[in-house]
Amino acid sequence: MLKAIVFDLDDTLYDQQRPFQQALFSVWNDPAVSGHVLTDLFKVFKHMNDRVAKLETLTMNHVFSCLNDVLTQHDLPTLTNSVWLAFCDRYRLEAEKISLFSDIQAQLPSLKSHYELGVITNGESNTQSEKLSRLDLQRWVKDENIIISDEVGLRKPDPRIFTHFNRHLNVQANEIVYIGDNFEKDMVGAKQAGWHAFWFNHRHLDMPKSDFIPDQTVESPTELAELLQAMSVTNY
Repeated sequence: MLKAIVFDLDDTLYDQQRPFQQALFSVWNDPAVSGHVLTDLFKVFKHMNDRVAKLETLTMNHVFSCLNDVLTQHDLPTLTNSVWLAFCDRYRLEAEKISLFSDIQAQLPSLKSHYELGVITNGESNTQSEKLSRLDLQRWVKDENIIISDEVGLRKPDPRIFTHFNRHLNVQANEIVYIGDNFEKDMVGAKQAGWHAFWFNHRHLDMPKSDFIPDQTVESPTELAELLQAMSVTNY
């Protein structure tokens, strides 16, 4: 019987692509940048964010260069310095407007009454804490049930960060499910720790070859909300 549901933060509880897209289109409205081009740009940008979450030192010029490499691969005009600087300013503003996926938020009150809720996120303490505050997650998740990698010296997919959490709650590994969007960091890490794992594959990625298989895979916030709603009625 499950006793706890633990979420990843970035691109699981909120749409990480939205502030990127809003900022980019506000300063560079090129009609060719849509669909798969936008997807490729966001993948690079997200990868850069993940590297920053590992506390790697990256300059904004490096991110700028990587995004322009994507545009060059698609035979599109590259970003100018002035557009890039305008994007950076606008992105900071858009990042302050993040909000929970509405379908998922609607399930949190009911889930809170049936399970311990938690968050495990990779990243720098101040940055991730600001996001948690903007999302008002403390309404449903106790402060002590939030683990930020920078604060514990462990990071996903290291299974020890998951084990740290179930020891904190004093529950068995098979009594917890982890929900996240990143297969390697979230699914592999959780399964190695003996947890259940639900893959929130709303970016419609191919499943990597792996010895670990998610217990459930959902491909939209609505699908995830339906699964969570069912878990509020019948324990998984």
